[in-house]
Amino acid sequence: MRGQQLIDELRAREIHIRQLEYERLQLVHEIHEQGIAKEMGAYSTASFLRDTVRISPADARRRVADANALFGSTTLTGQPIEAQLPVAARALAAGAISRDHVQVVRTTIDTLPAEHHADVEQLLVEEATRFEPVTLGKIATRTRAHLQPEQVVLEEQQARKRMEFSMIEDIDGTILLRGRLSPECAEVLKAALSPLAKPAGKDDNRSATRRWADALIELAHRILNSDTLPQDGGRRPHLAITISYEQLRDQIGLARGDFGAQITPQTIRQIACDAGITPIVLNSEGQPLDVGREQRLVTATIRAALIARDKGCSFPGCDRPPEWTDAHHIIHWIEGGITSAELMTLLCRFHHTIIHEQDWEIIMQNGIPYYIPPAWVDPQRKAIRNTMHAA
Repeated sequence: MRGQQLIDELRAREIHIRQLEYERLQLVHEIHEQGIAKEMGAYSTASFLRDTVRISPADARRRVADANALFGSTTLTGQPIEAQLPVAARALAAGAISRDHVQVVRTTIDTLPAEHHADVEQLLVEEATRFEPVTLGKIATRTRAHLQPEQVVLEEQQARKRMEFSMIEDIDGTILLRGRLSPECAEVLKAALSPLAKPAGKDDNRSATRRWADALIELAHRILNSDTLPQDGGRRPHLAITISYEQLRDQIGLARGDFGAQITPQTIRQIACDAGITPIVLNSEGQPLDVGREQRLVTATIRAALIARDKGCSFPGCDRPPEWTDAHHIIHWIEGGITSAELMTLLCRFHHTIIHEQDWEIIMQNGIPYYIPPAWVDPQRKAIRNTMHAA
C-alpha cells in the first residue's frame, strides 16, 4: 500500500481498536457487576484486572471508572445507577472517539452538578469527534470556567497548595524528577526554559525531552552564575565537588558533590573550564587538611575579550549568543594550559560537552579558533571555523 491507501487503512484500524476498547470496557463492567473479582479472592475489580491482565494499578482503576460511567453500576444496597455517559458510549462503540476522549468527558462531568451533565456531555462528545484529547481537555476547562467560575478559581488555588517537587536517586545513579505544578506556575517555568531548549544548530540531534532537560540545567547554571541567590548556610550558592588532584589529572575514580552525587573526572574537567574552584586538599585517608579560597579561573576581562572575538559559541554552525556559553580551555589548565583569551574560546553547553566527549580538536589560526572534526565526521579532518556570528 502507498499514499492514501495507507492513510485509509490507518484510520480503519484506529476505528476498529476503539470499538475493541468499547467491548473490553463492557467485559470489565460485567466482571465488576457480577462480583467476579471478590469470588477470585481479589480486593477489588481494579486489583483483579491488575493481576489478571498485568496492567498498572492506575490503568486498572481508570478502566473500572470508565466502564461504570459508560454502562452504569450498582450500589452496595443493590440500587442501580444509570450510565453517566450514554452519548460517549455510543460514540466509542462507533469508533468515533477514543478512550482518552472518554476520560476527559468523564472527569469533567464528575466535577459538575447533575443539571449540566447531559448538555456538557453532548457538547464534549461533539468536540471530541473534531479534536484530539489534549485540545478537548482545554475545551472542557473553558466550559467548566463558564459554568462554575468560583469552583475553577478555588481549584486553581488548591493546585498551588498541591505543588511538589522531589529528586530521587535511581538504582543506576541517575536522578528521577517528580513533581506537580499549578497551570500558571508551569507556564512560568516553560517560558524560562523554552528559549534554552531550542536546537543548537543543524548538528543538534537531541530529542525534545533531552533538550528540555538540558535547558533546566542551563537555567540553574545561569542563576548560580548571576550571584543573585540568597546565601545558603552562610555562603554564596555554588557547586562544590571533592576530588584529588591526581584523580582529576589522570581521569580515574569518582568525585563527590555536596549532595552526594558521584561524578566522573571527565565531567569535572568540563565544569572546571569556567567555574569557581574551591581547592580542598585531602590526606591519604580522605580527610580535608586545608581548604583554599575560591578562585575565579576566567576573569571578567578575559571573558569580555572572548565575547569580542567569538561573539558567541565558536563551534562551527552554532549561533548561540555569548550569554549561553562557557569559556573553554583549549589546553586544559590541569594539563598546564594558560588561562588567557589566546588559548580559550566560548562554547555553548551542548557543544562544550561534545568537545569533552568526542575527538574534536581546536587549534588557533591567526587568533581565530578552528575545529578539526573526528575522522568519522570528515575522513580528511579539514579544519573549519564558525561563520555564523560574522558580520
